[in-house]
Amino acid sequence: MADRRTLAQSGVRAIGGVVGIGIAAVVIAGATLLPLPGFAIDAPSQTVRPVPADQQRVCPGPLLALAADSGQATRPSAIGSFSSVYGASGADTQNRTLRPDADTTSADQAPLALTATTPKGATRPPLFAGAQVQNAQTDDLAGLAAASCAEASADSWLVAGSTTLGQTSLVLLSNPTSVDATVNLDIYTETGRVSAPGATGIVVPAGAQKVVPLAGLAPSATAPVVHVSTTGGQVVASLQQSFEQGIQPRGVELVGATGSPDRVQTIPGVTVASLAAITAAQSAESVGVDFPAVRVLVPGDRDAKITIGAVGEAGTNAGNSYAQTVKAGNVAEIPLDNLKDGNFTVTIRSDVPVVAAVRTSVIGAKTRDFSWFVSAPAIGDSQLVAIPPGPKPLLHFANAGEADAKVKVEPAAGAPISVTVPAEGGANVALPSGRYTVKGADGLEVSVSVSGDGQASSFAVAPAGPLAAPIDVYPH
Repeated sequence: MADRRTLAQSGVRAIGGVVGIGIAAVVIAGATLLPLPGFAIDAPSQTVRPVPADQQRVCPGPLLALAADSGQATRPSAIGSFSSVYGASGADTQNRTLRPDADTTSADQAPLALTATTPKGATRPPLFAGAQVQNAQTDDLAGLAAASCAEASADSWLVAGSTTLGQTSLVLLSNPTSVDATVNLDIYTETGRVSAPGATGIVVPAGAQKVVPLAGLAPSATAPVVHVSTTGGQVVASLQQSFEQGIQPRGVELVGATGSPDRVQTIPGVTVASLAAITAAQSAESVGVDFPAVRVLVPGDRDAKITIGAVGEAGTNAGNSYAQTVKAGNVAEIPLDNLKDGNFTVTIRSDVPVVAAVRTSVIGAKTRDFSWFVSAPAIGDSQLVAIPPGPKPLLHFANAGEADAKVKVEPAAGAPISVTVPAEGGANVALPSGRYTVKGADGLEVSVSVSGDGQASSFAVAPAGPLAAPIDVYPH
């Protein structure tokens, strides 16, 4: 009897245990599957809206020539003077010249520093832009050179130049700040990085310009790329390249900084012209420098798989596409063959960050010239653009989006001009010299080109730095 009672009690305990396990499982499942009330505390923060600072731009100044004095072969001399257009919307603009590093005969032959004073109480900096142009016609240096007046930076990339026979390349470093800048130049070529004594610790005094001949650092370089980095003050870095074949000048160009290393580089407004004349006049000396090409540097330690697309702007040819692998740490030039005369947006896509620019040439009835086109950052919804007084200026737009962009270009006086920029395409509009406000161009890349018979030049339009962007501050 006792055994039966014990057995029954044991069975009850077992059944109770099974039921308990089942209830626990249901509770756990419910806790897992059913939404539970949550409680979270956001990190305390405060949004700080800084007072917008005055804006500053620097125009690189006049074209320069070396060896004007036989006793100082590396001393640059200013050649002629440049014309500029600049201004700000709703703000006063002051200008001053920087102390040039070249022999000059006039106060006008110096880099021009521009300052736009932000009105008291403003919550954002004013729209501000400037540009310059110069048409040189001497026995040794001839061509059209236009450039944007740019903001100073502590880090920039110059994708242009050559130091082979007949080519002269000068790195122009302008320091508009009140502090001396110490500049380091990292130089890459088609054979890799260059170890160049004298490329580091270059002092650019406050309020002055320093000119560095590239041949002294990287001689016989076909395709150099220069990384400019600074400590102390900041500089506006640009590069002047001139080409002389025999005793005939073959063009000159002022090149601003291209986009920082990225997997996508967009170059708007690439102008291809007189290809038939270039083909007819090609020679062993000029074939490598006259035809359109993309210069690409892979600054990292991994080889890059690159695809290049050239898409014609509205009303021009469809373009072409190209693919190539570029070795890490090396510079490569990829020919843009099978194109026709016209205006193109060139897009470089890579699986690793790269820097890039495009070079084209033009042949006229009596003269030749070449132009560099750098990658452009996307601008905001409203942008001020300066068009210098050069021949046949065009304002170019590139639209990588999936919808057409409706853009308005408003002159300082007169009716606005409407421009439709097709999705995944480009467009341009002819404008006389002056200042223009571009509206509705958020996310578009923009450039300006000038061209004539045997003349060509270009520069990218860059948005203002984030001088008054709100900042979220998180305490520790």
